[in-house]
Amino acid sequence: MRYSTSTWSKNTLWFSIIEVLVGIFIFSLGLTSIFALLTSSLNLNELNKNKIIASNLAREQIELVRNIRDTNYTTLHSWDLWDPTGSVNNRFEIGKYYKIENNFDGGFHVSTEEIQNFWEGASELSWAMTNYRLYRTPQWIYTYDDTGNQATHFYRYLTIEPVEYGNPAVVVPESFRVTSKVIWSKRGYHEFELSTVVADRRRI
Repeated sequence: MRYSTSTWSKNTLWFSIIEVLVGIFIFSLGLTSIFALLTSSLNLNELNKNKIIASNLAREQIELVRNIRDTNYTTLHSWDLWDPTGSVNNRFEIGKYYKIENNFDGGFHVSTEEIQNFWEGASELSWAMTNYRLYRTPQWIYTYDDTGNQATHFYRYLTIEPVEYGNPAVVVPESFRVTSKVIWSKRGYHEFELSTVVADRRRI
């Protein structure tokens, strides 16, 4: 059986086109894989960055509560008074929620405020939790003050709980457990939480 020169050329042409298409397909698969890997890497980097920011924000609240207690010692106030310049009833109370931050405007060195109508959860991020949403100043300081500052996707609060031990549980006097929590919603709902015990050292 003989093939003409024209038939052979046509077959060669079709094989060349198929080879090119297969090559393009394989090259596209490679590009898609690289793009997916880069996207996954960027998302992971952003998640890790947010976790680092959240951990620092949570630690800051814990340290501020300790600073309040230690300052109260030096000013001869009750150890659990969160605003010695205000009412003597401004004490940290079990079961309540607070927002706390450094005060750079003078007066007492820390500003603390009880959170009214507390809400928490992914479904509440858009509205009910705005009273403890964090904003960022031009100096990259995180604050609850929204005046002229950029809104972030972080929400921060602390809660006060009793310190208990034994069975049945016995409440340890002159102490409480502080839980500092940071919540954010960026490519999913995330939380970071730290907890520690703060006590009146003078009772020991």
